[in-house]
Amino acid sequence: MATANRETGRDALVSLLTTALVGTGKPAQAIYGYLVGDFDSQSPVVIVASDSTEEDQRTTSTRKENNFYFNIHTFTVFAQKNDANWTEAHVEDRLDLLEKTIRETISDNRSTVNWSFIEIDGRTTVDNVLVAGEEYRHEVIPVRMVVYDN
Repeated sequence: MATANRETGRDALVSLLTTALVGTGKPAQAIYGYLVGDFDSQSPVVIVASDSTEEDQRTTSTRKENNFYFNIHTFTVFAQKNDANWTEAHVEDRLDLLEKTIRETISDNRSTVNWSFIEIDGRTTVDNVLVAGEEYRHEVIPVRMVVYDN
C-alpha cells in the first residue's frame, strides 16, 4: 500500500494555482511551493506552504484518510510614495482579488486526481509584514486537503 504524500499534494496545488493566478491579465506575478525570503521586487506573490498532517484513525476501509493542511500566503507590496499608479486602494483591491481567485479555484476543484477533497479550512488572516525590507499586505488562507492511501 502506498502512503499518501503531502509534498505531492502541495506540488499539485501549486500547479493548479499557478494556472489560475500567474500570466497575462492574472493577479499574481509569481507562486512558490515553499517559503521565500526575498521576492526580488515581484508583487503580488503567492506561497503555498505545508502546515501539518492528520491521519484519520476512524477510516473503516483498508485505505487510510490523510488530512494535509497548508497555508496559502499572498503578499502584495504596499503602496509606494510618489507612485500614483499603485495606491493603498490598489493594494487592498489586489489582496481581495487574490483571495477571491484562490477561493474560487479551490471551490471549482474540490475533487481531482490528486486529492479526494479540498477546502478553505476556516477564517483567513490579514496583516502587514516586512520581506527583505519591503512592506507587504499579507493574507494567510488555511487549506485542508484529503488524500487516501492507495
